[in-house]
Amino acid sequence: MSVTPRTLGGMDLPLVDGAPQAAVITAGDLRHGRECEYGLLVDLDVRLGRREPVVATPDPVRERFGDLGREYEQEVTAALSAQVGAGVVDARRLGPDEVLTALRDPATRLVHQAAVRGERFVGRADHLLRGPDGLWVVAETKLARRAHQHAQLQVAAYARALADAGVGVAPFVRLILGDGSEVDIPREDLADELATVHTRLLEVLDTHAAETGPVVWGDPRWRACLFCNACRAELAVREDVGLTAGVRATTRARLLDAGVTTVTALAGRTEPVEGIDPEQLATLRSQARLQIVEPTPEAPLPYEVFAPERLADLPAPSEGDVFFDFEGDPVWRGDSATDQGLEYLFGSLTASGDFVPFWAHDREQERAALIGFVDWLRARLERWPDLHVYHYSGYERAALARLAARHAVREAEVAEILDGDVFVDLYAAVKSAVRIGSRSYSIKRLEPLYMGDELRDDSGVTAGGDSIIEYQRYREAVAAGDATTAAECLEDLRQYNEYDCLSTLRLRDWLLAHAG
Repeated sequence: MSVTPRTLGGMDLPLVDGAPQAAVITAGDLRHGRECEYGLLVDLDVRLGRREPVVATPDPVRERFGDLGREYEQEVTAALSAQVGAGVVDARRLGPDEVLTALRDPATRLVHQAAVRGERFVGRADHLLRGPDGLWVVAETKLARRAHQHAQLQVAAYARALADAGVGVAPFVRLILGDGSEVDIPREDLADELATVHTRLLEVLDTHAAETGPVVWGDPRWRACLFCNACRAELAVREDVGLTAGVRATTRARLLDAGVTTVTALAGRTEPVEGIDPEQLATLRSQARLQIVEPTPEAPLPYEVFAPERLADLPAPSEGDVFFDFEGDPVWRGDSATDQGLEYLFGSLTASGDFVPFWAHDREQERAALIGFVDWLRARLERWPDLHVYHYSGYERAALARLAARHAVREAEVAEILDGDVFVDLYAAVKSAVRIGSRSYSIKRLEPLYMGDELRDDSGVTAGGDSIIEYQRYREAVAAGDATTAAECLEDLRQYNEYDCLSTLRLRDWLLAHAG
């Protein structure tokens, strides 16, 4: 009898005489299964040859974040190695048993990329550090600035596997976050949830592996997140009721229990649904009815203004009004891995149609752009005290406050502007009074209502993700000394931002025209 491990990008499926045995989960499976059991079982089916993989749309932004995460991990690895000096082991090519041997060596002080093996669990811990007490601290590097629960469970799983193997492990685990901070979490605080998640996932995998055929969408035994690639593929094919804007996983489950499985079925539902408030059900039914209406050239986006009186609360137009939109690069890095995120364009369109951009390509320029924008806006407020700054979503307010705090400049002025209700969020206005025939309420989805023949096409920079990639192209062109390409990239970004500002102006006017 031969036993061969088979790893296919996720869980391990040991082979015994060519037949797959019980699945051995990875840290990634812990996160995936905790979020979406259906998606985890789709992965299992692919590995068992029961179905083809789900075709995923490439996400360059996610890929870029992944690259940055790996770069940051390398930087932390180098820093820890320099700090420890002697006794550092690079375990990338070592198996779990070889790692255990290294840990038992008194000369070993630090191990990177340590393979660990526990009860039907395998993984590779970023760092193992020997503490002054001789116990090993299990640490993971994460680009995120918060200690997310899935990251805590991941590092706790590594620690438990090592402890079960007889390694003396510290009573806490450590996350080294993207801002350079270290967060230590007591292992006992994570033990119960880790055990629950691990046991549940093994039960899910074993139950399904013993069955024949691929996992069935809608099987009530398995939780579905509704947002991963596997879920979205099924939702689209089946016109699933989960495609209705405002339907969350718990609401969907209650609708399914009542036999309401599609958007069309929800649109026609007149009977109550147990567990759903009648008012909420009426709202969802109205939303579903709009989503099943076929668009026409005369009505490209079905809509309903259900509370025109709320739109009447919008400020009266002023000659000084500004329509504002930030463009930011969340994957930008300064001189260190902890210096992340840049607001590279403060785009401002006046009511008279003048577009005023404030550009920034490094931290000092970002500070200057902030000062320039705030001073420009204050000057306009002196001339037009009744002006308002219109934006779509809460990002602009939050980013402006964050920038003032980051640079410690114009803080009082920014606070006065934000506290004085100068900024008006049109997304909040839309959600309070308007329904559209779309699952998404992004401003791009709304534009058929008011942009007419000026609708943006699908080429060039048309979405936030596109802008991030385009700004990366600009930075690469600058680094390569390609001034022509760099200028073209900036012009594309300027046009994209100006269009968003114009769209905000047109949306404001459309909302006022439908106020009652």
